[in-house]
Amino acid sequence: MREVPTGVQGRLGVAIAAIAIALCCAAPAAAAPVTLRDVTIPASDGVNLSGDAYLPGARGRYPAIVDMEPYGRSTTTTYLKDGYAHVNTDVRGSGKSGGALCLLCYREQLDVRDVVEWVAHQRWSNGKVILNGYSYSAITALLGAALRPPHLVAVIVGHPPTDPYRDVIWQNGLYDQGFVAQWFAGQTAAQSLGIGPQRQITDRTQQEFVLETRELPLDGPVYRERSVLLREKRIRVPTYIYTGWADMFSRGDMWLIDGLAARHRLLWIDASTHHGTGRGGEVDAPYQQGSPVGGLTSLSSEPPKGEVLRWLNRFVKGRRNGIDRKPRVRYFDMGDRTWHSAPSWLAATKSRPRLYLSGAKSGTAHSLNDGTLSRTPPRGRDSYQESYVYDPTAGSSIPIDREGPDGFLPYAPLDQRFDEPHGLTYTTPPLKRPLHVAGPSELRFWAITEASDMGWVGRLVDVAPDGSARMMTQGWLRASFRRVDPKRSRPGAPYLPDDRQVPVSIGLQTLYRMDIWPIAWTLKPGHRLRLWLSSSDSPNHEPLPVAGRNIILHDSTYPAQLILGTRP
Repeated sequence: MREVPTGVQGRLGVAIAAIAIALCCAAPAAAAPVTLRDVTIPASDGVNLSGDAYLPGARGRYPAIVDMEPYGRSTTTTYLKDGYAHVNTDVRGSGKSGGALCLLCYREQLDVRDVVEWVAHQRWSNGKVILNGYSYSAITALLGAALRPPHLVAVIVGHPPTDPYRDVIWQNGLYDQGFVAQWFAGQTAAQSLGIGPQRQITDRTQQEFVLETRELPLDGPVYRERSVLLREKRIRVPTYIYTGWADMFSRGDMWLIDGLAARHRLLWIDASTHHGTGRGGEVDAPYQQGSPVGGLTSLSSEPPKGEVLRWLNRFVKGRRNGIDRKPRVRYFDMGDRTWHSAPSWLAATKSRPRLYLSGAKSGTAHSLNDGTLSRTPPRGRDSYQESYVYDPTAGSSIPIDREGPDGFLPYAPLDQRFDEPHGLTYTTPPLKRPLHVAGPSELRFWAITEASDMGWVGRLVDVAPDGSARMMTQGWLRASFRRVDPKRSRPGAPYLPDDRQVPVSIGLQTLYRMDIWPIAWTLKPGHRLRLWLSSSDSPNHEPLPVAGRNIILHDSTYPAQLILGTRP
């Protein structure tokens, strides 16, 4: 046999040793995920709930993300490969869970707590539980978090309706027939088509959700039992909320992020609607599906996965990645398509200029009056007023979602000129420099009505040089619900308790304060800001069964003013 030189022997020995070490110390193959179907989760009252558990591997102990749905349990496992288990559960009375369905009731909230604690004590759990949800399941997560389950460490929710009275059923005394009818129709269609376990939802909501709430126009026990806003100070774990300007529930999310007791909280506001992006037919630039916006390739209804994962890793796994040092609010500007940050939502507003309603003609609108918005208040004995007869058909160009197009009503025209003839308009001169609207705004005005009650609808509109008019945001107010609670009000956002009606003094001057929903929108030079004011936005809200003439006052004695939230 041929002898191997000594030097070569040494090199071969080193190589063989290296290979041996590599083989011994190589990382084990990634564990195969494990799915546990239809696990039984006992509630504290003896009812058995049902869910699926998705585990990163057969061995190990993991933090777990819990989601509780009434529409059929979620199959989401977004963070499974990142070392997080997912437990997706049917709420009681739906899917394979026992008991009777009671939408968002206190018993359902207790179930959330029970599920969190059950998960924390499973052999595959490390005792750290995160509540997660979207829309309905986002409310269940927040309401459950307010009960402070001992093993809850974080909350991540998307597009939550934080107050069922103000966000879902009624807006300051006006019945939201658009959402209620469309939502109920969707559940009925799902049942008919056999999509998901919708039987219980349809049967129960036909009486409980649709009929009962329709007869409860005042805020009271039914709504308060389900209100996250009334429990905001009880939520102390790190909380991440994401929503979109075009979402019908976005206003409550702004109130919530500033009111939470949690030290660590983030609010992400993009351009999405409640159901994502895009629409059939006409497409408006800020909502265009697939368009690159601020680094995003599409306007999805949730933040990038990496952003949320950093949040989870920081507050669940303790990794110091710096996300806790970021400003609490990150929001998208719908006008100039840029991203901005602020330490709180209220802090996004740096100034509140007042624009006064004037009878001077702007020459730009085919409305009932074609008035102007001016920074100069009315002086001396100048007396201006406009009147119009209540038209219950006004508002046909408004999409169902509050600030933008949505899948509920994809054929609604976006150009607000269709509605101008049905109301009053007040328009600024062309802007010489950008106007950055950011935050809540308020419309204060004096009015006289001949009716026993009246609805008021105000919209902010971006008017381009070619005359096209895009709605930015809007607000609603029923005359008999005008009472303001100064203790709960915030700058630019009057809080109306809506727990009792105040009679309308027919024929007398009455002050109204309308909360215009928050928005971030930059109007470019050459554009104009327009206020549209009327008394109906059918088919969104049910028209009031009244008739009569309304008079809007705007003189030195009774000035009408738009208090606009802006940033530099």
